[in-house]
Amino acid sequence: MKHVALALALIAFTGCASMAPPTTRFKILQINDVYKIEGLENGQSGGMARVRTLRKQLESDGTAVLVLHAGDLLFPSVMSKYLEARQMTDVMNLLDGDEEAFDPALIVTPGNHELDAKDPDILLRRVQESQFPWVSTNTVRCNPVCDQRFAGMQETILRDVDGTRIGIIGLLYPLKKSYAQSTDVKAAARAAAENLRSQGARVVIALTHEDMGEDEALVKEVPGIDIVVGGHDHLFMQSRINGTWITKADADAKSVIVWDVTVPRTGAVRTAPLRVVLDSTIAKDAAVDARVQQWMQTLEEKLGGNETIGITKNLLEGVEPAVRGRETALGNLLTDIMREQMQTDIGLLNGGSIRINDNIPPGPITRYDMEGIFYYTNALVAFPLTGQQLLDVLRNGVSRADAGDGRFLQVSGIRFAYRAANGTFTVDPADVEVGGKPLDLSAIYTVASIDYMYLNGADDGYTLFSDATRPASINRSLEADFRKTVENAIRTRGTVDVDIEGRIVRK
Repeated sequence: MKHVALALALIAFTGCASMAPPTTRFKILQINDVYKIEGLENGQSGGMARVRTLRKQLESDGTAVLVLHAGDLLFPSVMSKYLEARQMTDVMNLLDGDEEAFDPALIVTPGNHELDAKDPDILLRRVQESQFPWVSTNTVRCNPVCDQRFAGMQETILRDVDGTRIGIIGLLYPLKKSYAQSTDVKAAARAAAENLRSQGARVVIALTHEDMGEDEALVKEVPGIDIVVGGHDHLFMQSRINGTWITKADADAKSVIVWDVTVPRTGAVRTAPLRVVLDSTIAKDAAVDARVQQWMQTLEEKLGGNETIGITKNLLEGVEPAVRGRETALGNLLTDIMREQMQTDIGLLNGGSIRINDNIPPGPITRYDMEGIFYYTNALVAFPLTGQQLLDVLRNGVSRADAGDGRFLQVSGIRFAYRAANGTFTVDPADVEVGGKPLDLSAIYTVASIDYMYLNGADDGYTLFSDATRPASINRSLEADFRKTVENAIRTRGTVDVDIEGRIVRK
């Protein structure tokens, strides 16, 4: 029956190329980096139930709609961590209104976090359960040789929409894991685009999971790509290169991109992308929301309840645009606690290590909040830095402040300002204070952070933390689990009153 449903769905969605009308029009509903099926801010923003509502609205006039997911749909989230991402494919299967029917109009490509699970069978099972196709042009399985396509993933996809052929390729930035490898993006895209064109594709869509700069380079160097539906950056972005639009939606469906695509019989494809914010003005689809609530209950049972560990007087912002781009009360709380525990002058925490991607409103701080903040396990460490090294660290931290990059720092014991300079951002020594005093470039300061940054910070441009130059750790007897330290501190305080204080200022 599943194969019959698939065949009927493909017939319904596919037209006959020989009967193509003079002009074909279709829409694209773009989402990317959606980790939380329930949405953000206690369900007031984003969420898969609102995606379903918008899809129904877009389809209501009979226009064909492609729903394209640009990667990172299985991991990471608290729910996926405990439920092996079963909730993600289950809810995605409902986006067409029929969890049993195959949905050829919903197409996803794997992002880097699809490869998070150490057991490759988790990914394989989720793909097998998907009532929608996966496309992965440049990612292969290593078992042990890296020469196999993941079962259930297609190298390219070709669809007929009202007689017009649409080709889709799926691209992940070069990445090597124990059981998977993604190869050169441009080479794979060039070969795939040429192959799709040879099969009559009038439109070629690149479904990508890489930085915006890499997407722009892709369009510049690989001819024949009409549309780039991108993920990985987590923030709304758009760029136009040689007439080709590249777009990214906000993570967790806080916003989506709706594309209006017009394809004349001859001549250039015309595209018009529009950002649509999925806030409380868009109703949740009842069926999808009911399934989401079932999964929320399953998670709570798995966690053994959602205990309250303290109260916050102020908003604790944990959404990525905040913790990866400016000072936040949550960042201040975390870095204050790490500095107190490690008895150092300064606390530094890369925003990418704060994984909750949600806000904790004034009121209870719960165990579920802690699970989100501390998705990864980290230990607190301490080390010395000269004033010059500290300045270099701060400069790297703000260098991609507009890109939502995880290297952006939340800080304690320090105040600094940064400004734009020569296409990037930088920090002047005169704009840095440590402990209320001007930065001394020759002084030695003690710094608390997490072991991830200490051991892997070079990957984010913190060259100080490469193997050859990493400073020796200090205060070893104070090292502790970061999450347990924070939870104990919140329980002791009872009420948290930390707020934004002007520690980081953009001039």
